[in-house]
Amino acid sequence: MPRKRHQKSQTKINAPAPQSQSREYSPAAQAIAQRMANGGLDYLKQNLIRIMIDSAKLAEEIEFKDLYLDSEKAAQVTERWLKKYDKRLDAAKKKNPDEYHKVADEMRVEIVAELATPAFRKAVDQRLQTLMARLMIGRDTKNLETVTMLTSALRMKSIPWGLCGLILEIYNRTMQQAMQEYDEDQGVFDAVAEALKEEGEEKIDILTILKHPDKLEQVGKKIFEAQPALRQRAEKQIWEMVDAFEDALSRGDVEMSLFSEEELMLPFQRVQAEFGEPFIQVQPSEEMRERIFDAVRQALNEIMTPERFRRFREEVDQTATNWLRTRQKWGAALQFELGYLDGSQYEENKFILAAFIGQVYRLGKEHKSATIKNRKR
Repeated sequence: MPRKRHQKSQTKINAPAPQSQSREYSPAAQAIAQRMANGGLDYLKQNLIRIMIDSAKLAEEIEFKDLYLDSEKAAQVTERWLKKYDKRLDAAKKKNPDEYHKVADEMRVEIVAELATPAFRKAVDQRLQTLMARLMIGRDTKNLETVTMLTSALRMKSIPWGLCGLILEIYNRTMQQAMQEYDEDQGVFDAVAEALKEEGEEKIDILTILKHPDKLEQVGKKIFEAQPALRQRAEKQIWEMVDAFEDALSRGDVEMSLFSEEELMLPFQRVQAEFGEPFIQVQPSEEMRERIFDAVRQALNEIMTPERFRRFREEVDQTATNWLRTRQKWGAALQFELGYLDGSQYEENKFILAAFIGQVYRLGKEHKSATIKNRKR
């Protein structure tokens, strides 16, 4: 598979803000505003349950049709809360349907509370504002009243988002998407496993598959010829996994020590010499970031002699084997990266750059932590 990044489709959570321009609000909109102003907080309380239920239909409005939660996280969080509520749900189911629904609603409130991040809540509020602006000049008074009251209700800390029909609709379609993705993922794995069985393999798991790249290539050709749609799905899975791994690696979130401290300091020593002052005293700027990145690239080109590159690959290979054996989260991604460390000469590689930068971040955090401890003594 060529080392080419495929453009990923990402769920957008930032809706366009309402445009400020002179508008003539409809008589119906003015009537609703007057009714709510006269009723005040009591009007909201009296109609809160109806509004929360009716808001479910807003999920199909153009402002909300493309809004999803993180499907992978939604599946993980749901599974965890299902395990916590497993016994309670079973007990409630034996009593009566009402008791079961009550416990299930309680669980959904917990799930949504965990999934509704500040960014997601902000996106919902922005989209409600956009929708309200559109309805203000139309004739859909029922939806306008729902949106106006819902906007106020969701800003109250005392009202759980897991009771809102709109939010539950977004959660439900996110879970449907997660289930569809799981079925597609399983379809790819099952097709590969079945083809490997035909090749004589008995024990089929991700470790077996990745440890037989020659067979995997033969099997892949056979599968994709029979089921062309699987190729696109399989490639999408792989690139999403690799992108996520490299991002986590560059942030220092993955524990990998592939470079010595002397190697890590080399680009910074050069930048310091260039500016003629201690590196930590140099003012941060976009120009400085670009200069550091160029220095890292130059340092890697010098560090990675053929012998050093060979040892680097051996260490990555050993780490990938250990990670796969122990079911480490990024084992498959690291094994995949090995395919781009072939040859005897170093070539610039996003994985190696990410590993270097991530280790620099972790080293900086370690030094900072040690300094703070010394000051406290």
